[in-house]
Amino acid sequence: MNHQQAKLAGKLNIASIALLGTIAWLGIGQGAIAQDEEAESDYVPPYCQPAIESGFTRCNYDDGANYIGYIEDGLPNGRGTYTSSEGRYEGEFLNGRPEGEGRYILSDDSRYEGFFEDGVIVDGTAFFANGDRYIGPFEVVQNVDSGEISSQPQGEGTFIFANGNRYIGEFFAGDPFGRGTFIFSGGVECSGQFFNENLDGKGTCTYPNGDVYEGEWRTSIPHGTGTMIKADGTVFSGLFRDGQPFSPSADP
Repeated sequence: MNHQQAKLAGKLNIASIALLGTIAWLGIGQGAIAQDEEAESDYVPPYCQPAIESGFTRCNYDDGANYIGYIEDGLPNGRGTYTSSEGRYEGEFLNGRPEGEGRYILSDDSRYEGFFEDGVIVDGTAFFANGDRYIGPFEVVQNVDSGEISSQPQGEGTFIFANGNRYIGEFFAGDPFGRGTFIFSGGVECSGQFFNENLDGKGTCTYPNGDVYEGEWRTSIPHGTGTMIKADGTVFSGLFRDGQPFSPSADP
């Protein structure tokens, strides 16, 4: 790997991938729009105008949230918009919860667009405030202790960084895990097995100049044991550190 390639490889930014496994707050303030069975006695009906049980109306809730759209039996059903201090959901509702096609826009301008079930996204696109985005399926999970429902990336998806880098492959429990390909915006491409949100793994990297690396990598940069096959036929097998051949004896 030459100096230019090493410099290019160092542009990896994994900040948003680290957030993918922790989007429990995606669940919209359910208590304000749908009655909780355990807290039924504490439920305060919204003020709606017109004051109807079914049809199109505007409602204000006890916690300051607002809803405009269609209701049925006093709960949002059909298309509507729900706005709270956390953000705004626009789309379809069923029995008071986001269900169907919609989008959820947070106060920091991040957003989730796609299909929702029981208040959380199950397939679509997550846009992060820094310009990164995830496209693919989500798995609905429930916290054993709190009972809170959330969703996290699961299955085959794509994570696109604002700088043009992208990961295409398997996600598990919200993180890149399994077979995948990381493509740097400059054309370096690493395919193989990924182990975590840091994009550590092992496999094969190809470079625009014809070089090929086979072995371990850290943040999709050659690091560990591997072999670099240069376009001119030169081969180096051994240890790599931060994209460069490494000799332990030369380490200070």
